Amino acid sequence: MTEIQKEKRNEINILDAILALAKGKWIILSIVLFVTLVALVVSLLWPVKYKSTARFLPPVEQRGISGGLGGLMGSVMQLSFGSEKIKSEAMLVVLRSRSIKEDMIREFNLAEVYGTDVMEHTLKTLDSNTQIREIREGGFGFSSIVAVEISVIDKDARRAYEMTNFYLSKLDSAVIAINRLNALESYEVIENRYLANLAEMEIAENELQEFQQQFGIFEVEEQAKVLIENLGELKSRSIELEIEIAILRQSVDESNPDLRQRVRAKQEVDQLYESYLRRSDTQSVKPDVFHPLFDMPKLAMQYMRYYREVIVQNKIYETIYPQFVHQKMILEDQRRSIQVIEEPNIPTYKDSPKRAFIVIAGFLFGLIVSLIIVFWRHTMEQGRKSNSETYLKIVELKEALRLKS
Repeated sequence: MTEIQKEKRNEINILDAILALAKGKWIILSIVLFVTLVALVVSLLWPVKYKSTARFLPPVEQRGISGGLGGLMGSVMQLSFGSEKIKSEAMLVVLRSRSIKEDMIREFNLAEVYGTDVMEHTLKTLDSNTQIREIREGGFGFSSIVAVEISVIDKDARRAYEMTNFYLSKLDSAVIAINRLNALESYEVIENRYLANLAEMEIAENELQEFQQQFGIFEVEEQAKVLIENLGELKSRSIELEIEIAILRQSVDESNPDLRQRVRAKQEVDQLYESYLRRSDTQSVKPDVFHPLFDMPKLAMQYMRYYREVIVQNKIYETIYPQFVHQKMILEDQRRSIQVIEEPNIPTYKDSPKRAFIVIAGFLFGLIVSLIIVFWRHTMEQGRKSNSETYLKIVELKEALRLKS
């Protein structure tokens, strides 16, 4: 017998397969029916779970002053305090925090619900029953979060609804507390400088008033006014940088690039301010556009110094006061920190088990097992009749695997 004939003899053609299926039809039907019924029973006995879902928008970052307060600033440079509100990524960290989950466990007695007294096991079960999905903007690269979806799965539909609401409530409270703390830190820095400015401005105004009452009012040349205004702008900018440095030092170390850049900028502004100050107080510079200053009498120079200090303090006030009011409004803001766009609902239809999937999976599993059995029996029967080498090896293997000798 040639090799080709041997290969053809070992092959199971279509007719052989149909014949094997026809002979084993009752085996196939019985196994498929049995496994399908078992899957159906399992799907019916499987505990039903419900899912309650909510969707909300994260807090929007605020930059600087907006609206009417921004108009109060005029042409004065606004202070750069960054965002007073917690960022979206940090909000998700709060939402997934252990403290909120432990509060949830105590509030709903989840240790008893999940049947364990071990906190770590309860936390893991709660994690598996909580789904948090970030909805980001489309596009390539890193995209910002535009919405967050949170779902809670539980055997009790109302408890799933209440747990979802609890997540939203605790998150809102935590974000408000963090935002308030951030705003309070900025507010205290600005308030201290604002109060100092009021005191310094009052002293400057009183000194100018006393001087005017004693010696009379002197007219300051236009060049001196320009110089004084420049000094006021420089001093105002120096105070802005001072406040920014104080706020940054609360959250970063001295090696931070932004902090170092502002420190260098403040040093340069202070040096320029001192340079202008010496130019107005002494005659150590060459005559220029401010030449009329050098011809002023002593009283006019004294008046100019008092007047200059009043202008400087008023420039500082124009910068500080809108920021002070703005930070105070943020501190007193009691609005909700997150905007819920889809309130949680009491689910009326189960989330699991998926009975149709379980039954279909059982049917397919039974079908595959029955086909394997039928074709195996057919192969063994054909091998027994032909006494093939493969059949003999299988028999030998069965004998070798027997435990009894």
